[in-house]
Amino acid sequence: MRVSAWSFFLSTFFFSYVQVTAVQLNLVGSKRESGLRSLYKRDGSGAFGNGSVALQNYQDLKYVCNVTLGGKDFPVIVDTGSVDLWVAGDVPGTNNLSIPMNITFGKGSAEGYINTAQMEFDGFMIPDQAYMNAIMVEDLASQPGTLGLGPSSVSTIRANLGNSSGDPPLDRIFRQNMTAPNILTFLLSRNATVEGPLVDQSFAQLTIGTMVPGFEAIQNEPKLPALIDQFDHVPAHWMTLLDPNGIIGPDGERINTTTAIQNPTNGTSDQLHVVLDSGFSIPQLPAYIVDSIYGRIPGAEFIENGTTLHPDLGSLVNVWRIPCEYEVNVSFVFAGQEYPVSPLDLSMDTQLPDVDAKRICIAFYQQLADNIAGNPEFGALDMILGMGFLRNTYTLFNFGDFVDGSPDNVADPYIQLLSTVDKAKIHHEFVIARLGGKDTTGSQPALLPAIQKPAVTSQVNGNATTDGSSSLNSLASLNAVCRVSRRRNRLRSLKC
Repeated sequence: MRVSAWSFFLSTFFFSYVQVTAVQLNLVGSKRESGLRSLYKRDGSGAFGNGSVALQNYQDLKYVCNVTLGGKDFPVIVDTGSVDLWVAGDVPGTNNLSIPMNITFGKGSAEGYINTAQMEFDGFMIPDQAYMNAIMVEDLASQPGTLGLGPSSVSTIRANLGNSSGDPPLDRIFRQNMTAPNILTFLLSRNATVEGPLVDQSFAQLTIGTMVPGFEAIQNEPKLPALIDQFDHVPAHWMTLLDPNGIIGPDGERINTTTAIQNPTNGTSDQLHVVLDSGFSIPQLPAYIVDSIYGRIPGAEFIENGTTLHPDLGSLVNVWRIPCEYEVNVSFVFAGQEYPVSPLDLSMDTQLPDVDAKRICIAFYQQLADNIAGNPEFGALDMILGMGFLRNTYTLFNFGDFVDGSPDNVADPYIQLLSTVDKAKIHHEFVIARLGGKDTTGSQPALLPAIQKPAVTSQVNGNATTDGSSSLNSLASLNAVCRVSRRRNRLRSLKC
């Protein structure tokens, strides 16, 4: 992706509600130029006159809109990888419950008190929504608040309040709209200015209780089980199982996979536990899989320290650099269905030159720290698929009995994925963006017979910047924010 190293932030959605049984929201990919404004007319509030709210897409790395608390708008990250709502700033008419709460990030922190306030989204109103009002925010100038859309069982706010009054907003919505299914869906846009003018300028949409028109076929896709975390014994993430050896590499062959979870209670030993997280820009995979994807590309280089490439990449550690013009194709397989990933989502153009004035492109799928995968302190997970994967699918989460207070007869939760990728089209987009419109991929050199990678010492700490597998903090030089969430009094760094 063609982005400046200075503007590389935690990827997110942003969210808004409408007071109807089913809620549908438009997420608009905004261009740096004025071209999009000429295509769509908006009023002063950012609405399109059809009950939807426009979200701005910042270089395919951040999707922004407002949440209204006490009549005042606040930007929030819409994040399927977290649960609670927090905002920074004065909220009119808020009720401070005097219960302290803090959130610590890999870089920076936010702390404050649990409050309640009237919450509105384009007409929908929750009179007493519980949230954290951050009164002290350090080193988070680019970080707005967060609206979590994950399973509510791990809500810190609800645990502190001890009852359903602390439920996150989505649970409140579902309980107030009993006639609508407990579903959340989203379809992401691609920013046309990031990688080339022929990339689609389509609306991204997020819906509650209904589906995006034209994508109803998702109902026919396999229902992937939403797993209970075997270490926590609660639904800690939106997590499901990849098929056995369920990654098709650049050579068209399946990559042999092995879970890092000892004695898995779900799936077989060759099935990876996958978290689907809209709060991650950069998918996090086991190191051996990342090596299998990028390590055989001719001209690829494993970078242990980003300063060898450019001073602005000083904290970038253990990442593959690949030639910008090399087309990489990878697919993930869930329940027998193949989900291809655009080659423009598999590498990122930093727009920085190396010492030889060559453009620096790095792998967008990067290594999950060895001490996180399979570690009970972080949950029973093997990999995290964020926006770099989700942008290639239409995604549906059925909360089922994950909703607080659900009756016994509510069905089990599940996930459905509908591929939105046309392989010929994503190839053409790569040619336009990286090759100037001249297709030379037919003559690009063949993959090497073996992975080209130096031996490095395995990393001990997920926050370390020593030699070894890339930590979740390895992107600090690109201003990525890694969140440490507190769950059952344990700190878990799980957000980049």
